[in-house]
Parts: sequence; structure tokens; C-alpha cells
Amino acid sequence: MSDFDDNWQISGSSDPATPDVQPHQVQPAAQPVQVFQPAQPMQPAAPQMPMQQPVMQPVTQPMGQPVYQQPVAQPMQGQPVYQQPGYAQAPVTVSGPMTGYGYAMSQQPVQYRTADYGAEREKNLNECARMINHFSPKVDLYQDYEKCKTDIVRYSRSSVAPLVWGIIVCVIGLGLVFSAITANYKDNIIGYSIAAGITLLIGVGLILLFALKKRYNKKKIEELYTQLGELSNQLNLLYNGFSNCILPPEFTDPRILFKLQSLIISGRCVTIGNAINALLSVRNTYMRINQAKSQFQQDTAARFNGTPAFFNAVRYLDLR
Repeated sequence: MSDFDDNWQISGSSDPATPDVQPHQVQPAAQPVQVFQPAQPMQPAAPQMPMQQPVMQPVTQPMGQPVYQQPVAQPMQGQPVYQQPGYAQAPVTVSGPMTGYGYAMSQQPVQYRTADYGAEREKNLNECARMINHFSPKVDLYQDYEKCKTDIVRYSRSSVAPLVWGIIVCVIGLGLVFSAITANYKDNIIGYSIAAGITLLIGVGLILLFALKKRYNKKKIEELYTQLGELSNQLNLLYNGFSNCILPPEFTDPRILFKLQSLIISGRCVTIGNAINALLSVRNTYMRINQAKSQFQQDTAARFNGTPAFFNAVRYLDLR
């Protein structure tokens, strides 16, 4: 039986049933235990997916646990080995109440650019006021110019009714003259002659009236064109006197400017460009203005030595 000596070393037998080894007895050397492993077939090599060769372990040992005193199998040199791909889910950082389908709602509230809109609106109102202060004192000039254009159109469309009626009456008078010549009785001759004379006088008077009116209209048109040229020069000087005008000349009429200002003040538009688009959004308005401007410039350029007259679009915007 085992016991401790003075140096606290174990002495004696460790087990009562097992006697201690005597000095004259020789203890045989311990032989290492050989563990045989079953041969496993090699997996075919795939060049596109290299994987690590699994560890050769006995069947009796749990999977994934090495065997004591058993070397671990290393991957073969020069041969591709299998390695099971590992899938790792990428972390998704979601902030906010909406987390479905990977959608993340921002915690910050949407900030509308109200300050920018206000500044832009104020800037355009100031520009409208600047244009109104420059052009509104000459509103009478714009009105006279529009009246001159209207008169030119009116005098250019002279009626041909007096000419037509004069010809018809003269034909009737000639018929009465023929009746007076072919009459058998003296009383009939005198009556037809008087009627024919009066009828011919009326017809000739209508034709003469048409000719005089046409001559007067032609003279009046020349005077109106002279006045139109003078007013056009004044309007061009007025427009050129305004520095950096953002509007074309046809939209500088004070009546148009007041309408643009009212659209911005009411909140329907923010900029002058939006207000112009609102006025031109009526059906065919933009097309009518372009066609009228092209025709007017062509007509006036032929009369004023290649320089077209000032064009105003106020009548096409129903602001007269």
C-alpha cells in the first residue's frame, strides 16, 4: 500500500492488489499502440473551386476531433483541394420605423426649400417693380402705338361696296337709256330719259366716292406709317434704356408687366418666366404671337428700309 515518506514522496504500492515492483524485477517497456485507419477514396479535384482536404480520422472518433498521436493530413502539393464556401450575410444597418424589405427611412424630416422660394419670389417682384417704374410712365406711348397699328389695319381694308353698287346702278341707267331710245311715245321717251339720267348720276357718284375714299385711305395710311415709325423709334429707345431687361420687347407693355406682377403676388407663379408661361398657356396664344410677329416684322421691314418696327403682344393676351 502506498504511503508518503519524509520528503513527501509516494512509497509503497499504489494498489493493495498490485504489489510493488521489486529491485530484482525488470519492468517491460511500454509498446505504442498502433491505430489503423480505414482508407478513404480521394475526392476528384475541381479546378474552379479549391477546397481544403478533410482530415483523415477513424470512424470511432467523433467528427472534427483529432486522434491522439495521429498526424493531421495536410493538403497535397500541386493538387487543387476542395474548400467549402462560407456564406456570410452582410450586415444591414436600418434606422427608422420602416424596416421591411431592407428599406430604411431617414429619421430626419424632409426640409422644403421655402426660404429659397421666398427669396426667388422677392427677387422677381423687385425686378417687376423695376421694370414697371421704367416703362409705366410711357403707357400712353404704348397705347398710341397700338391705336396707330389698328388704324393702319382699318384703313387698309377699304370697302369695295360703293364700287359694286355704282356699277350696278350704272347698268340699270344704261338700260333705261335703251328703253328711252326704243320708246314709241314722246311721254315714255321723256320719262325713261329722266330716270336713266338720275340712275347714271347715282352710279357714277358711287364709283367716284369709292375712288376718292381709296385715295384718302392711301394718304392716311402713309401718315399712319410715318407716325408708326416715330413711335417705334421711341419705344426702341425706351427698351434699350433699360439695362439687362429679362423680357423681350413685345412683353414690356406696362399692362403686361402689371399682369405678371399680379400673378406673382397672388402666389400662382414664383418667377417672371412662370408668369409669362401662364399667360402663353392659353390655346394657340404662343403660336398666334409668333406668326403675327413674323408677318409684322416682314411688312414693316419692307417699308422702313429693312428695320422692322416695334412689336407689342398686348392685344394677343387680352389685356387691352
